[in-house]
Amino acid sequence: MKVKTITLEGDTGYIATISREDKSIVCHIADKNGTSVNIHLVSPDDRDDQYSMSQCIQYQLDGCRGTNSMIHSYFRFIELFAD
Repeated sequence: MKVKTITLEGDTGYIATISREDKSIVCHIADKNGTSVNIHLVSPDDRDDQYSMSQCIQYQLDGCRGTNSMIHSYFRFIELFAD
């Protein structure tokens, strides 16, 4: 089984779409109108980069700096695309 795409919506109304494209994990963050706000690309075999991506997603979707457990919730989704 392969996970191809995950879409997450936060309390802020921002939407993060995480996918695996070629040799990168990609996250597109869009506002309520679908306008792209950020695009993040990280290596599928670099856990530090993946954790950094999860911090960015958490901040954008929750609207505040999160605790480790909040960030880890997003990190688990990113791990589905890792090598």
